[in-house]
Amino acid sequence: MKNLLRKYGRSTTYLLVTDWLILIGSFSVALHFRRYAPGLNIISLQLLHIAVEASFVFVYSLAMLGIFTMLNFYKRKTLLSTVWHFLRIVQGVTVCILGYLLIKILTKSDLLVPSRFVIINWGILLFVALSLHRLIILPIIVKIVSRVQPRRRVIIIGVSENSARIAQQILEQKRYATLNPIGFLSNNRKPGILITDDLACLGPINSLPELVNTHEIEGAIITQTDISYQDLMDLIERCVRFFGWVDVHTDKSAVWHNNLNTDTYFDIPFVRLREIPTGPMIRAYKETTDKLGAAIGLLLLSPLLIATVIAIKLTSPGPIFYTRDRVGKNGKLFTFYKFRSMYTGADQDKTRNADIKEYLESGDQISRKTINISQVTPVGKFIRKWAIDELPQLINVLKGDMSLIGPRPVPLNEYEITDEWHKRRFEIKPGCAGLWKIYASRDGVSFNDTVLYDIYYARNMSPMIDLYIVAMTIWVILTGRADG
Repeated sequence: MKNLLRKYGRSTTYLLVTDWLILIGSFSVALHFRRYAPGLNIISLQLLHIAVEASFVFVYSLAMLGIFTMLNFYKRKTLLSTVWHFLRIVQGVTVCILGYLLIKILTKSDLLVPSRFVIINWGILLFVALSLHRLIILPIIVKIVSRVQPRRRVIIIGVSENSARIAQQILEQKRYATLNPIGFLSNNRKPGILITDDLACLGPINSLPELVNTHEIEGAIITQTDISYQDLMDLIERCVRFFGWVDVHTDKSAVWHNNLNTDTYFDIPFVRLREIPTGPMIRAYKETTDKLGAAIGLLLLSPLLIATVIAIKLTSPGPIFYTRDRVGKNGKLFTFYKFRSMYTGADQDKTRNADIKEYLESGDQISRKTINISQVTPVGKFIRKWAIDELPQLINVLKGDMSLIGPRPVPLNEYEITDEWHKRRFEIKPGCAGLWKIYASRDGVSFNDTVLYDIYYARNMSPMIDLYIVAMTIWVILTGRADG
């Protein structure tokens, strides 16, 4: 619970727990009125059918928290708007009940309650309970708690029109007041200088460590604009180490604000970055889904793999597989597998290597994949378009060198010429698919943006974002944009 509070904060942790209890509790009450066993409820676990149904809903409710997260149940922009909050509740209840019915119809499993009367009652009770708690009780609790227990004390790093506006609006906020800005950090203002009518600059940015204890700071909002990528990443890392989270709104993080489902401080978008999850549950989840997904993928796609092997062998001289050392987690080298899609020796093309070097060093320059089309074999053009050349990487996943989702592994020479902050994306395993690929295939993307997407994923990874990436990657492949 302590880690949950540190990661998500008091209000979000409270909502996660109460939403889960409401999902379970409303199902329990619905079971109490089941037609064929009146008087029974979820506590009656000595009856086998009740225990089985309850066990499924126990797990299903945890999955629903992920759906609620995707529906923005825990974002400030939802909590601050009664209308949007109500609409999200309607969406959440609808998805919950329809999802349960769909699983019931498709599986015909004994794990699901057979009575539609119970399911309808569950939906009604869930809607009433969530609406009552979130729209009426929650604001009252927040108001009472804010009087008894101080709001979370946060520091705003950077001075700008937006940072001053954020601070003033938070101070004036009445309905969902959970944060208490206590001042600013800035390298361009002297300590003691008022930034707003109520808040002053407390010192330069590098004074954060000593101010954390002095002022009992519990969080930070980064709005610093005149800052390099390296300094921004160092600052994010420092804040996350101190508080477990940090909110970011800067010109350098614009790619997050523009393309991802970000939250807002009123009308100003921001992203929340957390510690890279390393707990036993996330490790077990990643290892299980990686191994299982890779094994199933290789099995189901084996006819396609065999056909590709034959096509490559018959149409161009050279090996079937392209194998090279690539950089993985924490800079460790591993043997990387792909189907060969180019003529032998194409990776020694000096012009292409120079173009790649220029792209990596340009940072913010928008580009699509750097490749010499004349070096691609006829079969290679086909397998690259539909991402078939990437399928042998499932072997890397089975070996434990890669994950299904993560940053793309890179050759050592490319890794060595990148900046230090670029290397931070490899604090997790590289992957076959990634968040940046979804946007790169559509609009092109700068090298810095690809790294920012990878860093965002590493600090926000979850089953729901993995599911989103997998679904969107499949769409990219089916639309023939995999080699974009």
